[in-house]
Amino acid sequence: MKYNLLIIFAICLSFAGCEKIKDATSITVSTKLEFSMPLSIFSVGLKSADLTSEATSLVFNKTQDLSIADNTDISPYLSKINEIKLGTTVVTVSGLTAGQTINTISLEVAGVGNIFTQTNITMVNNTFTPVIAAGVLDQVSEKLKTDKKITITVSGTASGPMTITVGVSIDTKVVVYTL
Repeated sequence: MKYNLLIIFAICLSFAGCEKIKDATSITVSTKLEFSMPLSIFSVGLKSADLTSEATSLVFNKTQDLSIADNTDISPYLSKINEIKLGTTVVTVSGLTAGQTINTISLEVAGVGNIFTQTNITMVNNTFTPVIAAGVLDQVSEKLKTDKKITITVSGTASGPMTITVGVSIDTKVVVYTL
């Protein structure tokens, strides 16, 4: 009877010990997930006189993948990722000149949906931290953990033809098991 009790105690201790071993052998990697998306926004079939109207907006839309394998801080641990936590997101629209405005810009992640929409971006206010609804970054984190990449679509409207680059930087913490 004492022998059976000792075996049950040892089994319970081993289950608790496994979790403690996992905790002791995990590390948190702090990094930034970043991507830059160049966009050429141009008019098709519009005359230059049409572009002087304030009501005329040009639509843009571009899709690109963001793979965590491309991040040198995370790539050694791809098969050992336990958790991904996304934090502060900063967006910079570079290449705007005087008089150019991004009327609206939206970022969507395939399988998650709209992450944010921002309006009235000019060369003066071209860097911003978007308002992102609660839980949305958790969904993106889970998709990154499962698929090791996300497909991002940047879309919106602009005041006229322009060439810009949309850059996004996301503070990221990745919990990985080292065993």
